Amino acid sequence: MNTVELCRDKAAPRGSSLHYALLFTETDKRAALLALHAFYAEVTEIVAECRDHQVAAAKLAWWREELARIFEGCGNHPISQALHAPVQRYRLDRHYFEQILEGAQMDLEYNLYPSFRELSLYCHRLGCSIASLSVQVCGYRDRHVFDFAHDLGTALQLTRFLRNVRRYAAAGRCYIPEADMRDAGVDWSDLQRSTTSEPVRRLFTEQAERARRFYAQASQRLPPTERWSQRPALVLGELYRSLLEVMANDHFSLLERRYHLTPLHKLWLAWRTARAQPRSRRPS
Repeated sequence: MNTVELCRDKAAPRGSSLHYALLFTETDKRAALLALHAFYAEVTEIVAECRDHQVAAAKLAWWREELARIFEGCGNHPISQALHAPVQRYRLDRHYFEQILEGAQMDLEYNLYPSFRELSLYCHRLGCSIASLSVQVCGYRDRHVFDFAHDLGTALQLTRFLRNVRRYAAAGRCYIPEADMRDAGVDWSDLQRSTTSEPVRRLFTEQAERARRFYAQASQRLPPTERWSQRPALVLGELYRSLLEVMANDHFSLLERRYHLTPLHKLWLAWRTARAQPRSRRPS
């Protein structure tokens, strides 16, 4: 298995949303985006996979050292090796990789966020950083595209938090602000039950509305000249936004089931979204 295949298996296996988001991307950029998202997946899964916090902390420390090696072109991990060429070719900003590692570190320090202010920092470090790196790979001419990346990255994270709320609760983590739960009259233990109560359902509805606002802001902030180059991000955003509406149409029964879009539905949305973007000159 070569590094591209390894990254695909890690980040975008067939049927995943990212798989469909990358279908309409140039081959060289697709390989770079796969490497980025494989790095993201590898790092963010550490805390979930390691019950022992000391082991998780040691793995994150190793990846901080490995990041230096990646930028020196001598990384040891197969994902690092897949990143060597993209880092140089697209002049990827090391700061965003460091932010992803800082976001993963927050999972060692927080299992519940007091307010959206703290949670938004987590979203910024993870969702916004991987979105910004993707912007650099896809190319841009107008730096306002990074405002789009910020809002889209936040919206994607908020959607993931909702979709996986039951799994996170079972692992002892929650990505719904404590202040929002208190205002809704919901306790953390309510998220660990097998049925979705009406107060919890209203809480989920409010969280979904926040995600919708970020999707809308992202669309408004993307310069028209950048829509063609940012097709992968637009497709991914449409897939997640559609998933959010599927959950809403079923009244957010998130403690009873985990929601999916069918492969055919994903393919249709990906094709329609990519096809709708106006062509522009190749970005520098």
